[in-house]
Amino acid sequence: MRRRDFLKASAVTAGASLIDGCKEPEPEYIVQMVRPTGQLPGEPVWRPGVCRQCSAGCGIQVRVIDGNAKKVEGNEAHPVNLGGVCALGHSVLQELYNPDRLLQAQRSGGSRGDGSFEPMAWDDAMAQAVEAIGSASPEGIAIIAGDRSGFTGALWSRLADAMGAPPPAFLEPPEMAVERLASRIALGVDDYPYFDLARAETVLSIGAPLLDRWRSPVHYTRAFAEMRRGRATRRGRLLQAEARMSLTAANADEWLPLVPGSEGTFARAVAGLLMAGGAADAQAVRRYRVLFPADPPSPADAADACDVSEERIRKVAEELGGDGALVVGGGSAAAHSNGLYNVVAALGLNVLLGNLGRPGGVFAPASFGLARGLAPSQAGETPIAEVAARLRGEGTAVDVLIVADADPLHDMPAGWGRADLLSGAGTVIALSSFRNDTALQADLILPLATELERFEAAEPTTSVGVPALGVAQPVVDPVGDGVHPAEIVLALADGLGDDVASRFPWRNFQAVVTARVEDELASLPGGAGATAASYLRDAADNGGIFADGEPRGTPPGPSGPAPEATDALVEGSADEYAFVLLPFESIKAGEGRGSNRPWLQEHPDPLSTVMWNSWVEISPADAERLGVHEADLLRVSSPSGSVEAHAVLDPAVRPGVISMPLGFGYRDYGRYAEGRGANVLDLMGSTQVEGTSTLARAATRVRVERLGTGELVRFGRSYEDRGENEEIPVGWAPHEPTRPREARV
Repeated sequence: MRRRDFLKASAVTAGASLIDGCKEPEPEYIVQMVRPTGQLPGEPVWRPGVCRQCSAGCGIQVRVIDGNAKKVEGNEAHPVNLGGVCALGHSVLQELYNPDRLLQAQRSGGSRGDGSFEPMAWDDAMAQAVEAIGSASPEGIAIIAGDRSGFTGALWSRLADAMGAPPPAFLEPPEMAVERLASRIALGVDDYPYFDLARAETVLSIGAPLLDRWRSPVHYTRAFAEMRRGRATRRGRLLQAEARMSLTAANADEWLPLVPGSEGTFARAVAGLLMAGGAADAQAVRRYRVLFPADPPSPADAADACDVSEERIRKVAEELGGDGALVVGGGSAAAHSNGLYNVVAALGLNVLLGNLGRPGGVFAPASFGLARGLAPSQAGETPIAEVAARLRGEGTAVDVLIVADADPLHDMPAGWGRADLLSGAGTVIALSSFRNDTALQADLILPLATELERFEAAEPTTSVGVPALGVAQPVVDPVGDGVHPAEIVLALADGLGDDVASRFPWRNFQAVVTARVEDELASLPGGAGATAASYLRDAADNGGIFADGEPRGTPPGPSGPAPEATDALVEGSADEYAFVLLPFESIKAGEGRGSNRPWLQEHPDPLSTVMWNSWVEISPADAERLGVHEADLLRVSSPSGSVEAHAVLDPAVRPGVISMPLGFGYRDYGRYAEGRGANVLDLMGSTQVEGTSTLARAATRVRVERLGTGELVRFGRSYEDRGENEEIPVGWAPHEPTRPREARV
């Protein structure tokens, strides 16, 4: 036998043996037909795209072979991420080819929520949606959308205005609304500012988890790396002040574990030390007094309230008194009932430091503003809490509910009556590529194309200092009937009669963007002398439109007085509910968008190392008192509900506090997410951040009970296996020899 024939026979025999021995069913995947291209078979080509997995709007490059997307990398030319891409961005391929993705429109074939659906033709589905909306009274229509600041959000606002319906509500992490309002008060800007981390010398972050899933994670992670090692002679320092040891706190030069809700007191005490020590000039002090005319708390009082030593507070003020100091505020500091006060107090420190509009300081948000020209001039938005109240029967009934690329039945708190929220609604229309918790109870589901299958144009929700607009043509052919959500807005408007349709003169979403580019062409980089079509074509080849240079916009400064200082409120009595609950976004799941992807479920959380589940972080001291061991199954109960999850003992957790990740506990959302982990929002009530209509997600007390032993898949080693010289810098950790006073919450 010739060698070639022998190898062929061996390969066939070995393959047959392996197949016979394989007992697991073969996974199902969406198979994309090969499309003809100008490349040779098997030849790779990289195509630019825009990541829409979160609001950051990173630029990406997608490796395509024979018409199939194979790999995602970052676009080095895009100022948001400069070539980086996070785990969620990498996993977009598992959204594109997910076996549980909806490829056709569907209508409910049974009672609401029983999961019985049948496919229908796209034109029939759109006709049914138009009929339902057209037959409803305008005041009986409610819109919940996930894209607040982009073109699609502006088009939803325009549609609501054209129909005479209430403005849309936008479902986003509630802390974002608090941060925007705090920025308006403290800095005089209408959106969250840009923090120039890369050029700062000392950064104090109060509650903002810069290196976790916060606002623009890839951009700020890269800026942090530049601050640390991008200058040959200087290494910047990061001080992190927050109640939980986040990934940011773990990477900081110093972590100050504040009592939850005391962030504003800490910031005000630091301000007092800066003023008393002469680190702030007279003009800066006068501007700061617009925010806080009263005297700040003493360092001793702040130390008592924050459970951080007076010496450490003074040391922070001393470091900020040097050149190049910057303060970032938000995140968990905004999640308490006094969150607005906390964030204003944090951002106000930049006024004292005089760093507004200076390198290494704070800059006004920069944007081309193309989407703003689409929304009505007086367009507002409906608070999401108001829509929930209407769905509960308080106020005008909801005859038609449109939910666009959002999942309120998973992302709203239990205290809003989420479990039965849609029972009294009329027609529910969901725009979703998956049967998530909201789509599960919809009457009609209109599937969406992923960002790899559609024309895309998106400005980052969080400014990166310079204007940027990501632009991309489809990277691959669509694998189903789904379209861009903006295309659905245009189709609905076209079907609702001339009065509405006349407000939408564009044939498709690309025509919308082209028209706005044409309106602003003279002011766009390189737009002089170009046509809108050629300009947009070149932009798509490059991945977008990007302004050059460094950040320039200077925030005006305080616009009025800060809110009054108050103590953080929590639902539940300390006698019955002994623990304060701190929810957080893990970088593996975020708010939950990636929970239906095995790559991200398999991805270990970088601190707990948990895979394929959610967990409860609890201190070893509390665990010992309750008889809890690693991986035990716990019941966590609040005045609003209860969940079950496994224990992770962590000496970095403050006694009297537990933490749980968001983004788990779906009723459906596909085979990889259904029933996996617990939804921490099942525990939350209805407490709002004072001065806003926004949910306070860190305003709940809970009770913890051990149910029994359990198993938890984790990667790596536990704290008990740490090396001989490994130190965990936590004042109340069990291995520390002394505890000067009892830790408090």
